[in-house]
Amino acid sequence: MTGAAASGGAGRPRLLWLSHVLPHPPQGGVLQRSFHLIRAASTRYDVDLVTFRQRAFHPDAASVSASTSALEAFVRVRRVFDLPADAGPARRRWLEASSVLGATPYTVRWNRSRALAAYLRELAQEVSYDLVHFDTIGMLSHRAAFPAAAWVLNHHNVESHMLGRRAQRARGLTRVLLAWEALRLERFERGPGAEVDLHVVVSELDAERLRALLPHAAIAVVENPVDVGYFRPTDGVDEEPGSVVFVGRIDAYANAEAIRWMRDAIWPRLERRGVAKRLWIVGRNPPPDVVEWGRRDASVTVTGFVDDVRPWLERAQVYLCPITDGGGTRLKLLDAMAMRRAIVSHPMALEGLDVKPGEHALVGEDAETLAREVERALGDPALRERLGRAARERVEALYSTAAVEQHLLRAYELALAARRARGAR
Repeated sequence: MTGAAASGGAGRPRLLWLSHVLPHPPQGGVLQRSFHLIRAASTRYDVDLVTFRQRAFHPDAASVSASTSALEAFVRVRRVFDLPADAGPARRRWLEASSVLGATPYTVRWNRSRALAAYLRELAQEVSYDLVHFDTIGMLSHRAAFPAAAWVLNHHNVESHMLGRRAQRARGLTRVLLAWEALRLERFERGPGAEVDLHVVVSELDAERLRALLPHAAIAVVENPVDVGYFRPTDGVDEEPGSVVFVGRIDAYANAEAIRWMRDAIWPRLERRGVAKRLWIVGRNPPPDVVEWGRRDASVTVTGFVDDVRPWLERAQVYLCPITDGGGTRLKLLDAMAMRRAIVSHPMALEGLDVKPGEHALVGEDAETLAREVERALGDPALRERLGRAARERVEALYSTAAVEQHLLRAYELALAARRARGAR
């Protein structure tokens, strides 16, 4: 079925979705959030998708074709552009270096493309859109092509806050560069960000952070969604005694740093205690030092990319998430909760989630406490069962795709009403 045929409802409003990533397959993080949200939008809108493809997610034409075909079951994929920053290491280094000298943040420059801009100007002459969804702040630089539409800006996290916090943890020149990028991003959020009709964030915590920058902005919370039909435990699967798992895109900064902390401080403590037997690190693009850890430590398996993370989640007795950086909310944790896993986490990894320590997860702020809580969970089947059931119930109540779909559609109605009230730009 083509996208045009699938989305062609008579009299339905038209929505243009501008994305920095081809939102498929829905396997964690930005792909999972964007896939479920764009599918939700298609239930009430005729959706056109114009997007970049990132080589980290879609390395070749075959992967782009497969994702495009899947998406065209419910949206029209207008164009998929190569991301200029993906042209090669030299291009990315030039972009990073040149961004330091200008007022425009790298996060915005990274999403600029003359070919995309020209195409959007042509598209604006062809189609009259009621609403434009900018799926990240970097795509907002293309807003001027659609002055008559309502503008919705999706925040996977509040970028300036995330980078500002990372700058505080860094040292030397890295700290200076991150702080400079955070400052420019904050200016962009306050400037062009103030022009949008509605901001969409993943949590009340991110809403508070954004209101600190834009006190008069319209903000709606649309949580990260989980397909609770897909992520659900199956009967008859045996857990492996003493097994611990972490799932995520391993080359993402926050994930890689969490794994290194696990390697250097948490896992050695667990091995000395003698209760933890196996650690599975599951996710795409593990850095060389993480791969090497798996090679030299027989208790550690680094899988790389897997088509389906559920078997790894089901076999593990504990999901360990020692993330201490980043922003937004962690879909990896919501997936594990939906799979009824017992979770041990750093409190920062739980930010923005309606999760109560001791009821839905065990929490520790340092390596010793995290190791102790993993040991406690591994040694207490009743505790694991209680935590897993409570976690599953919380996801079903608050983060299912059905619940989040209604939040998104209500947000779009608010944006359209605000656009009508505002009048011509």
